[in-house]
Amino acid sequence: MGEIKSTLDIVMEKTKGLTLSRDEKEKHSINEVKKNLKGLLQKFEDKVLNREQFEEELNILQKSHALKEKNIFISEILGRLDLAKDNRLILALLREAFGLNVSKLESLFNDFQDTIYKDTKKSMDEIKNNLAETHFISGSAVVPNLKMDDEWKSKIRDIQERFMEKLDLERGRLIN
Repeated sequence: MGEIKSTLDIVMEKTKGLTLSRDEKEKHSINEVKKNLKGLLQKFEDKVLNREQFEEELNILQKSHALKEKNIFISEILGRLDLAKDNRLILALLREAFGLNVSKLESLFNDFQDTIYKDTKKSMDEIKNNLAETHFISGSAVVPNLKMDDEWKSKIRDIQERFMEKLDLERGRLIN
């Protein structure tokens, strides 16, 4: 009777002589670094790791993959910045651990929040005034639902796009 081979045995037999090229090894190593860095960043943002612990783990990661420059780390960290969330921890990390001047980023996030706040207030006031004038509905119980207003959704998208362009430019400046 013939021998029955498992799928793993067949795959191992067929790939026995294959090796990765230098480029493939480098790509695999970079992907591994990015994956590990994402985990470290999540732990840092969740406050499982403090900045010193994060830096220690980052140094270990850098040495284990023989990376000479930290641009890959900076690039990944900058990629975590988001207009819609509190970025103070990440900005402090970039400033303190990597010595980057993040004042333009801080200003950008503050401007974004201010713009959203002012436009939200303005839109809510406009809707309230419109309701009072056209439908005679007014009072402290009137709270416009901006999430259902198409004009508001469009305005928010425009604001986000404008600020994302600025954020992308600043990310590029800090990486180079």
